[in-house]
Amino acid sequence: MTFLFRTAFAALFLALFLAPQIAGAANITRAVDETMGCRISVQGPIRQGDAETLRAVLEEIGYTNEYTPVGRRICLNSPGGFLLEGIAMANLIAEWRVGTAIPAGATCESACAVLFMAGRYGNPEAGGAFSPDRVLHPLGQLGFHAPSLQLGERAYTRDEVDKAYAIALDSMAEILRHRAEAGTSIPDSLFLDLLGTPPFQMTYVDTVGKAARWEVAIAPVAFPSGNARDALTNACWHVDSGLQDYGLDYGGGPLEFTFEEITADSLYALSTREFRYEGSARCELRLYGKTGFGDGEPTNYIGAAFYTGGATDQDISGSVFPYMLYPKETPINSLPVWRKGDTAHADGFFRAVRNPAAGGGAVTAFNSCRLSRTSAQVVNVNNFVNLRSAPGLRAPIVGQLQRAATVQVPDPGNLLPLRGNNDAAFCERMCNGLEQSPGDPNFVDSAKSCIAANMLWYQVVGQDGTTGYVSRHFLE
Repeated sequence: MTFLFRTAFAALFLALFLAPQIAGAANITRAVDETMGCRISVQGPIRQGDAETLRAVLEEIGYTNEYTPVGRRICLNSPGGFLLEGIAMANLIAEWRVGTAIPAGATCESACAVLFMAGRYGNPEAGGAFSPDRVLHPLGQLGFHAPSLQLGERAYTRDEVDKAYAIALDSMAEILRHRAEAGTSIPDSLFLDLLGTPPFQMTYVDTVGKAARWEVAIAPVAFPSGNARDALTNACWHVDSGLQDYGLDYGGGPLEFTFEEITADSLYALSTREFRYEGSARCELRLYGKTGFGDGEPTNYIGAAFYTGGATDQDISGSVFPYMLYPKETPINSLPVWRKGDTAHADGFFRAVRNPAAGGGAVTAFNSCRLSRTSAQVVNVNNFVNLRSAPGLRAPIVGQLQRAATVQVPDPGNLLPLRGNNDAAFCERMCNGLEQSPGDPNFVDSAKSCIAANMLWYQVVGQDGTTGYVSRHFLE
């Protein structure tokens, strides 16, 4: 950090104020913005006294206990101003636990960007815990740079230089103090970018990848169309990058998912193990459409990603917003805007999730009776399951498969019903119906019952090379 401060002196140092030609003070009023879910508006440059004005407005409204962050945010439109005043306003935002938002056409830069990052939401039932709630409209602008001090064209004494340097250190120390004491999530990578951006330049949050890593929600954004597996893969990686503050560079292609549940407007999907310590954890996604969180509010999250298994010995999760379903390099100003009451995009997305051709439901045990891969794991047994010479529990035993063992499935499409069994023939029809209508609750329930009753079998090859048959119920 010392190196950054010293090199910045060539650009007349980091210091306390922005350019003095910005005149006036912010206009802070009670104002409702239904699109961004705001109840307070901050317009104009930040000047001394603005924190007390904001406190007065907050006290006039009083504390709230809504079960959604929507409707309790502060809308910001400011070029910046006095940094220490902005930090004082950020402390108020943390104290009152209100969110922040930047509407369409608005700009929030420099000192304004610092107070924007303080936005948060504390659920009344969370026992004091809170999560970031800072929302940027796709057509808004959020920019960071090192604060500057405009000095005249003259020579400066050593005392003047030392004083400017001390002010610079103090201003940065206040940001760090606010981060530590108020618990504001300002990632290290963002803070370093802030320090490394000269006062005459700006680092903008302009791509999906940047926003996700720095936990800035881009909203309202419509659900994407196209390949569902790609979209779910994006969501898993984006949430994790924000939780751990790392830049995305995943080149292994889309993740494989199994779906525990798919409906017309919700899903519960589990990824392969690609995350956390040595890639041993998996991502679990619970997403909802128009009837989801906040009754389908466009600027609310649509679910959560959980990272389980491996070395994740604690509850690790993060909120999912629709913008996270898009690739990391997508410019945020190109994202389609979602408007309240628009159900077409969400309907289309969940149709894609249920459609095997779009990378959706075909890869799940509960939306297709058939396995999706040529390998499977032995499940639903205490120690082992018997490998038999033919489909059926009465066929001779030719070997044993240990719990959690991996077996090869030569032909995943060749799911064998019990011969001469009327129930098995019914099960075959139910499985075929499920593939034609993924997510249909009648077919789903019947298929689950058929699998649990050992009506459907696969030919497999065990780890020792023995070939035999095992019930679909014991394979995942």
